[in-house]
Amino acid sequence: MSLLKQILAVTAMNLRNVPLRLGNSLVIIIGIAGAVGVFVPIVAMSLSFRATIEGDGNDARAIVLTQRSTTEADSALTRAEVSTISDYPQVSRDSRGRAVTSGEVVLVAPVSRKRDHSDVNVTVRGVGEQYFAMRPELTIRSGRMFETGKQELLVGAGAVSQFDGLDLGENLRLQDGDWKVVGIFSGGNGARESEVVADALTVMSAYKLDAYNSLSVALRSPRELAAFKDAVGASSKSLLRARSEPEYLAIASEQVNRVLRLVGYVIGSIMALGALFSALNSMYSAVSSRSVEMATLRALGFSSLAVAAGVLLEALLLALVGAGAGAAFAYALFNGATISTLGGAVWDSQLVYSLAISPALVLQVVLLACALGLAGGLLPAIRAARANIADVLHES
Repeated sequence: MSLLKQILAVTAMNLRNVPLRLGNSLVIIIGIAGAVGVFVPIVAMSLSFRATIEGDGNDARAIVLTQRSTTEADSALTRAEVSTISDYPQVSRDSRGRAVTSGEVVLVAPVSRKRDHSDVNVTVRGVGEQYFAMRPELTIRSGRMFETGKQELLVGAGAVSQFDGLDLGENLRLQDGDWKVVGIFSGGNGARESEVVADALTVMSAYKLDAYNSLSVALRSPRELAAFKDAVGASSKSLLRARSEPEYLAIASEQVNRVLRLVGYVIGSIMALGALFSALNSMYSAVSSRSVEMATLRALGFSSLAVAAGVLLEALLLALVGAGAGAAFAYALFNGATISTLGGAVWDSQLVYSLAISPALVLQVVLLACALGLAGGLLPAIRAARANIADVLHES
């Protein structure tokens, strides 16, 4: 009998015996399913967070901050600096000749999360009159635009879905009293939908601020970025720095991305070790209970490689079943779920995003689970391959 036929015969025999040792098999399946079911949404959280942050990036937009700042909250630009930079030739202009720029301030406001009524912060962004012209992906889906000089707000659809008190017509308590929600905007699949937006000058007046945190600029084309960076650096004597929007977002989100990756690796490693040991113990038990069978196969002429491969294939197939069950559970429960976590424009503000469990992610985790199954079956497979009928009968 060829080696392949021997392997298939041993594997078929092992699988037929699975119902007789269902407990051991379920330990492997449930261990792998649990690891996959936990690891998939954790990785999806990290990937979805990054995709949401980077969703706002546009190569035709730039942001100006103070030189050493990595986030808007750490930066301060004077009104004169904002006015001067807005006049640079690289800046796009609308049909009326106005610069498409937005001097912005970022603050936080306390709100209540809908799902558990816990106290969290939402980003309040004061923006210039060209904010929506510069971001055509954002549209007001209900209500109207805020009026300059009035304590009025626009709220992102993501924030409305996650936090209490932000629906159209409701009031949010900010500096100088209640600010009324007059509109809800959406679009872009980025972080902006997590924010509350108001007129920058009105916000600065209410909070007694003399400076902007940042200046966002629409460039005439992405090719103007290098010249714009040089102009900002030269005019401010290197006190200010311009970055493309994608570059800035990658830097600003790195700290939270690092935390999410670390959490994913730690929890994933713990779950993986648990699954590995459950597979190892269960396969050892299965091999021990069938030591006579394994030794008999060797005595009948089956090669040690065929016996070992049969045990490994059994472990692989059980791991595959567990991985499929865990992935299906994670997809059904978490794919498309909207959550909010720390990571907004201000460190302690919330970012709203949806979890996306992609086929590529599922495939990678399933392959990892199968590798765990094979690793757990390796030593038992070696033991089975070394089975000797005389030794087994003597031990019995």
